[in-house]
Amino acid sequence: MNQPETQTASHRITLETTPGGLQRLCVVNECAVATLYLQGAHLTSFRPHGQDDLLWVSDAEPYQPGQALRGGIPVCWPWFGPHPDGAPYPSHGLVRTELWNWEVVRDDAKISQLRLWLETGGTDSGFAHRARVELVVTVADSLTLSLITTNLGDSPFTLSQALHSYLPISSPDCVCLTGLTGYPYLDKLTGTRQPWPEPFAVDQEIDRIVLDEGQPVMLDEPGKVRRFIKREGSRSLVVWNPWIAKSRTLSNFNDDDYRSMLCLEAANAADDSRQLQPGEQHPLTTELGLTTTDA
Repeated sequence: MNQPETQTASHRITLETTPGGLQRLCVVNECAVATLYLQGAHLTSFRPHGQDDLLWVSDAEPYQPGQALRGGIPVCWPWFGPHPDGAPYPSHGLVRTELWNWEVVRDDAKISQLRLWLETGGTDSGFAHRARVELVVTVADSLTLSLITTNLGDSPFTLSQALHSYLPISSPDCVCLTGLTGYPYLDKLTGTRQPWPEPFAVDQEIDRIVLDEGQPVMLDEPGKVRRFIKREGSRSLVVWNPWIAKSRTLSNFNDDDYRSMLCLEAANAADDSRQLQPGEQHPLTTELGLTTTDA
């Protein structure tokens, strides 16, 4: 089997080129191991030492240049879902297959930090605005991603986006989410709005945007360490599972993959879309980690 070509980026970070031609940054520090592909600024793995991976990627993913990856944390920018005008542009924005610039910001024993960035020139018909998007990735005892958008142009634009986090689950039957009860959500499958139910069950296709206060959300499963999702700059959380029928239509996704994943996505979506004035900046941040407490 062909092995990746490896270069040293810093003491704890290496740059690899896979046999398929993709470049990825591999972080190994005293707290965790992480993998970040330059195509799409796409994090595919975060594993605290002694623990299972906190991210999920389909076994059907071929990791091909020019193809968006299925799993991990895709960056959806500068729109989330279909193009807001209904035009036939790529779902979830412009940057999922772009090769991002990068640099090492910090490389300490217990904290590794990377910055990736792109700029738009205002000539794309799907997003005719000048902007800079940056992703700051911090690998420590938890994983933090900050997606920072700056309006470089002379006119305002509307921004919707998400850090589309795929999380592994043991089975849909045993998933418990806390922190969302009573908040209103938009059901994208029916177009209706209603309060988040208690208890919550993953027993059908789910595509919901919870319009909340950005409070921490906990993911519990029997026999597993509790996981937390924290957010800043976000008052919308996307909860998604394709279930049986939709799974059969997805690229790079096995028919039964719906049983092993659940997406909990820090977002600016639906009513939480943001308008950026010239020169204005908006950061969207998510943190994923393990905890034995409620916060």
